Parts: sequence; structure tokens; C-alpha cells
Amino acid sequence: MSDFTDKIKDAAHAVSAAVDNELTVLEGAGGDDPLAHHTSDEDAGATGENDD
Repeated sequence: MSDFTDKIKDAAHAVSAAVDNELTVLEGAGGDDPLAHHTSDEDAGATGENDD
């Protein structure tokens, strides 16, 4: 039974390391923050459309 729990722990550590790696990559990616508060002026300019 000890081998089984060791395999589960190793798999959990591998998943944790993969998640940490992805989060590190995403933190440095930049881009638009979907949770940030945008004003209507910023939203109008972000679409690339002209109001002319």
C-alpha cells in the first residue's frame, strides 16, 4: 500500500509543478485583464472603430 500512496504523492507533486509553471507563464504574458474596470472611453478605443 505504501507504493500506491507514494505514486499518488508523486503524481500530485507533478500536477502541482505543472500548474505552478503555467501560472508563472501566464503572469508574465501581459494582455487585457478581464476583471479590470474599463471606462467607456477606453472601451471605444479598444475596438479600433472610429466614431466619424
